[in-house]
Amino acid sequence: MNHDFFYREWNWIEQLSAAFHVFAANIKPILKVLLIVFLPISILESIINGRMLNAYTVFQQIAQAGVSLSNESDFFQAAYQVLFHSGLTLLVGLFLQPVGTIAIAKMVKQFVTKQEISFGTALGEAFSLMPTIVFSGIIYGVLIFLSSLIIVPGIYLSVAWVFYVYAIGLSDKKGMEPMRYSKALVKGKWWKTFGYLLLLAVIAMLWNSAFQLSYSFFPNARIGNAVYQFLCYFSAAFVTVGEALLFLNREAVTYGIPTEPAAEDAPAESVTGTVEGEPTENEENKE
Repeated sequence: MNHDFFYREWNWIEQLSAAFHVFAANIKPILKVLLIVFLPISILESIINGRMLNAYTVFQQIAQAGVSLSNESDFFQAAYQVLFHSGLTLLVGLFLQPVGTIAIAKMVKQFVTKQEISFGTALGEAFSLMPTIVFSGIIYGVLIFLSSLIIVPGIYLSVAWVFYVYAIGLSDKKGMEPMRYSKALVKGKWWKTFGYLLLLAVIAMLWNSAFQLSYSFFPNARIGNAVYQFLCYFSAAFVTVGEALLFLNREAVTYGIPTEPAAEDAPAESVTGTVEGEPTENEENKE
């Protein structure tokens, strides 16, 4: 990784090129995270989605036929099952997926700071952050839900807070701090951040389109769905690498955090700043 990664903000091409490089260079430990964390999640999601689909089918059939005294209890039971399993899907996304995301992000940080890649250390530290993930995840989920009711604030905060998981895993932020920290890194660069995230999402969607071919190899719909969900997490792992690199780059440039251990190799125009409070721009940006 070039030294100027820590001293100037990289453009989209540099970020994307680095994402492909880091992803390929660490494919083995990333696959371990996928197998240990995301494969069980894929199976769980497949079960949840299957039950939710069955309940929704029953709900839709009764609604079309008309609710009466004879099927009223079945109607409400089906509605309850749809809502219940939708809630389970939300909980998986808020509380379980971030563990794998943080584990991959920690390995990315190990790589760019030229440390030995330790899959066990990264995964262990990610699991140790579960209390913070749950607490901050509840705050994040509630605020995003409430802001989404007005649509525009929901879209804005979804991008402004995109780094909240990385702030927990890589910068040890807790409570509301991860959201504030993420917002500070996106401040003044919302559209630039949105554009890069959209680019990563398009790449992931293209991969996922190819992965849909996996359904043809599995006659059992539930197994096919679980395999497809797992392959989608492979695409999501690439997105995580791209977002983690963007977070580390923004953090170093904005706050002057000494992310790189070899300080003697740093360029003369190193960035200075403070981790707490508002970001301090480097001299190059001021000019």
